[in-house]
Amino acid sequence: MPRALPYAGWMMSPVGYTSFTGSAPDEVWGEVTQLFVAAFTAEPYNEDAIDLATIRQWGPEHLGHRGGRLVIATVDGRVVGFALAHGLDADPAWLGILAQLADSSSTASAALARPADAVVVHELAVAEDQRGRGIARGCLAAVLQDRTETQTFIGVYERATEAAAMYRSWGLSEIGRVPMPGDAIALRVLTAPTTELVSRLRPTNPESARMIRRTLWLSPWEWDCCGGPLETGQRATFSVWPVDDGQRTWLTEAIGADLTARIDGVEMHHEEDAAPERLTGRLAKLSKVSIPSRRVHTKRPPLPPGVSSAPARFFGSPDSAWFAEMRPSAYVTHHETVPGPPVVEATPRIPLKRGIDHPDAQAGAQAAAAAARAAAQAAQAAARAAQTTGPPPPGEVEPRLVGYLVELDVDVPDTEVGA
Repeated sequence: MPRALPYAGWMMSPVGYTSFTGSAPDEVWGEVTQLFVAAFTAEPYNEDAIDLATIRQWGPEHLGHRGGRLVIATVDGRVVGFALAHGLDADPAWLGILAQLADSSSTASAALARPADAVVVHELAVAEDQRGRGIARGCLAAVLQDRTETQTFIGVYERATEAAAMYRSWGLSEIGRVPMPGDAIALRVLTAPTTELVSRLRPTNPESARMIRRTLWLSPWEWDCCGGPLETGQRATFSVWPVDDGQRTWLTEAIGADLTARIDGVEMHHEEDAAPERLTGRLAKLSKVSIPSRRVHTKRPPLPPGVSSAPARFFGSPDSAWFAEMRPSAYVTHHETVPGPPVVEATPRIPLKRGIDHPDAQAGAQAAAAAARAAAQAAQAAARAAQTTGPPPPGEVEPRLVGYLVELDVDVPDTEVGA
């Protein structure tokens, strides 16, 4: 039986939402088919109208699957949007998609282990003349409302960059891309915990409905060079570059695929070209990201014939309390990453790293001086040990800072919220 849902009132004619479980009338599928064909034959999808029209046959089949639900949005009696969802365990195609991501994504592998605990949003579409009214947001919230599955998955073609950005602004994270059979374009796979997603889709206050949240990556060397201090709650502006294949590769190598999937922009302000985006908003959350690592020592290669070793270096003054001689070690010290997930720790601020009169800079300088003294002493000990006992043992496993996550609430006009 259809279940009437509250509608969202706007300045235009109000939008009504109706939910169907298990089956829907033929006339509903007729209007859904017309909308589906119109939406996906247009840019950027350019799909074949005849293939799209087969939703009239396979749509009711999917609705009949375990957990099948169809939500339609209507304006003045016309279907202007819809969402179709069902359980992951009922869809072999989606099980195959997630199987291709299982090695790189723990979320995908967990869903495959418990497919009855995941829901797939198979389709989501809004009529072109009704976009910008939050209809896609309303359809998605309604199709996921009161579901028992804890994880939601949705796919969007790689070329549909605006749709992907909209999903990310709602809290979905991309966990990977899968090539589609017979298509040169890959499918982006996005996911989010169902309860959290529904909560974000139904904002509790008007102010949050006028914002989208972007998660940005800040590299320490980039920001420490000439970035100012950041504190949660303040407004800030960032030069943002998209997470393209190149960015995704090095981010995944540094922090793993799951954390990379949460990032939808990289802050860079040293590029010659202007950044594609300049985002201004309120800092909702700051986190520092570290990876477990330890210091290891490797033997230096022998010097070429005729080349002498570097002379000893002296630290401090002979008449000071800190005076040390350091001779070149026979070993090179470097950080080695230890297998394990990155450590994400919330922080109220990202300290300023420049300006010697600033307390942060003074504290940093004192810490750096202490570290330098400790390093000199350690180097001396390592050099002495190297002459008699071989390479020093690896250091203790410690977190090493690799970057920052910045969650920025970007103000947008009301007309830009939703599809």
